Amino acid sequence: MAQIFETEGYIPSTVFRKLMRVLNDGGVAITASDTVYGLLTGAFDRQSFLRLDKIKGSRELPYTLNFASSKRLENWYGRLNPFQRRVSNAVLPGPVTLIFPYKPAVPKGFRHRDHGLGVRIPSAALTPELCDRAEMPIWSTSANRSGQTAPTDFPDVDPGLLEDVDLALNSGPTIYRRASTVIDLRQFPYRIKRPGPWLDHIKRVLHLAAQPMEVLIICTGNICRSPLAGAVLGDMLGDPDRSGVHVSSAGINAAEGLPATDHMKRIAAEWGIDLNRHRGRQLTGELARSSDVILTAEPLHRDWIIELAPDVEDRIEMLGDPVGFESIPDPYGSEYEAYRQSADLIRRAAAAWRVRLQTIVAEAGWCAR
Repeated sequence: MAQIFETEGYIPSTVFRKLMRVLNDGGVAITASDTVYGLLTGAFDRQSFLRLDKIKGSRELPYTLNFASSKRLENWYGRLNPFQRRVSNAVLPGPVTLIFPYKPAVPKGFRHRDHGLGVRIPSAALTPELCDRAEMPIWSTSANRSGQTAPTDFPDVDPGLLEDVDLALNSGPTIYRRASTVIDLRQFPYRIKRPGPWLDHIKRVLHLAAQPMEVLIICTGNICRSPLAGAVLGDMLGDPDRSGVHVSSAGINAAEGLPATDHMKRIAAEWGIDLNRHRGRQLTGELARSSDVILTAEPLHRDWIIELAPDVEDRIEMLGDPVGFESIPDPYGSEYEAYRQSADLIRRAAAAWRVRLQTIVAEAGWCAR
C-alpha cells in the first residue's frame, strides 16, 4: 500500500526526499504531471520495468522517458536534427510527448515494438526536478490500468492502483486536465498522433518545422566574407524549397545598408554570382535564434554571438572547419590578391559545407513541399 502525502501547492523537502529514495531504490510512485497523474519509476532497470508492466497490465504503447531539460535530452539521446530541434524548442517544456526513432542509447530489451521513444519535459516543476536529481532517467506512464481513463485529479486514481505502488502524492488537479499532445518526429511530414493541449500552437510549429533549414553565415562587417560565402553556398545548394536549406548572412559589427566591397563583387561575378543587391545586415539575438546553423568566419565571432544569445551556442560552427582553417582571413582594406585568397578559401569551405548540409537534410528525411 502506498504512502500517500497531500502536496497540493507545496512539496515538503522530507516528502521529496522520500520520493527520490523510492525511485532510486527501484520503486514505483504516483505523482501529477502537468497533464495527467502518472506512474514513475527509474528507467532501464529490469525489475522496475517488469513491475511497471505488471501494474499497468497489458500494454499497447511504450513508456515515456522524462528529462529535466532539452540539453539533458540531447546529452543522453544525441544531437537532434535541426527540424526536430525546431519542434522541441517550441513545445518543451510543455504538455507534449515527442516520439523519436530508437537509437543505441535505448537498450533493445526496453523497446516496445516499432513505436519509437516517447519523450517528455513536463511544464509542471516536480518531474523535471526529479529528473535533474535522480540517479537515472525516469520512465512515466499514465496512472491507470491499460484501457482505463487516465486520471487528472487524485480522487480519480484507481484505489487498487494505490495498493501496488510505494508512494503517491496528492497534488490536486493537473494543469491541463487531459493527456499530452503526441507528435511523431520519426519521419517527414511530422504529424500529431494524439491531439491534446496547445493544439493550435503545435500545428503552427509543425508548419514552421517543415520549412527549409536556416543557415546564417557571420563575419564582421557583412560586406566581404559572409556575403560571398552566403551567395556561393546558396548557389551550390540551389533552390531552398528543393534543397531544404536557405542561406543568408550578417555581421557582428555590420556596415548596415552598405553594398559588398568592389573586390568581392568582382570575384563573385567571375564565378557567375551577382552580389550587387547585397546590403550589410546587423546580427541580432532574434536573427541568431531563428537560425538552425550558424557559421562564423573567426572564433571572435563565435564568442560575440554567445554573449549576445547564449542559448544558440550549440548551433555555431566555424566556416573554415571542414577545410582545416579556424579563421577565414579578413581582406577588408587590403589589395585584390588578399581578397582572392580569402575568396578561394571561402569557396572550398562552402563546397564542404554543402555536403555536410545535404547529409543533414537527407538523414532528417526532409522532403520538398
